[in-house]
Amino acid sequence: MRIIYGINPVKEALKASPEKMEKIIISIERASGTDEIIQAARAMNIEVIRAPREEIDAIAGTPKNQGVAASIIGEFRYADLDGLIGSWKASGKSAFFLILDSIQDPQNLGSLVRAAEAAGVNGVIIPRDRACEVTPAVVKASAGATEHMSVAREVNLTRAIERLKAEGVWIAAIEAGCAGDIYNTDLDRDLAIVVGSEGRGIRRLVRESCDFCVSIPMSGKINSLSAAQAGAIAVFEARRQRLAASEVARKSRETP
Repeated sequence: MRIIYGINPVKEALKASPEKMEKIIISIERASGTDEIIQAARAMNIEVIRAPREEIDAIAGTPKNQGVAASIIGEFRYADLDGLIGSWKASGKSAFFLILDSIQDPQNLGSLVRAAEAAGVNGVIIPRDRACEVTPAVVKASAGATEHMSVAREVNLTRAIERLKAEGVWIAAIEAGCAGDIYNTDLDRDLAIVVGSEGRGIRRLVRESCDFCVSIPMSGKINSLSAAQAGAIAVFEARRQRLAASEVARKSRETP
């Protein structure tokens, strides 16, 4: 059994896998914002319990739970690389993956999964060791996106990258100081974007496995971004380019 907490994570879990939800606990002090959760849960015969806020804090392991928690049967189910590749190919669209090299902070990991889900990424790949896994704090930071996004944990990121390259996927490292400019680089292709850890960036062997490296140009006095910020900018720039290419293709088809 695993615990998730927060209004949006519980809502998204109800949408994604209601059959796995055991019960929902809502603070008796919570006066608003949970009607949708209660109605959906009751419609699916999921038990809803009212409890003191202190009890929910204890269940969640943190007071930052918005007065809502839920218990879900089983642990978080990770995908595998074969599954991600299979889903991409079945979609008939260009590959679009996000590889996270040793992200340690749950807030960053959750934010990156949220951005990836919103941008239409096929799947997120993280290392099995020396990196944050999907915890309740990550689920909360993702606003429930972890319940919809496939996340694979790989023992060896370099090997995973080589596998993707064998499938025709281009690997783009996002890192400060690279000569390439993300806004002037073609990202409308079968692509995996690599974002490094908060302190060390992308590890050397992982970086050497990438096909090319691009940076995000900045003009302010602060010359660095968090991993979550850089990753969000990167996936949405790739998304922008894909939408632009699709629009050009549509207009071309409509032109007599």
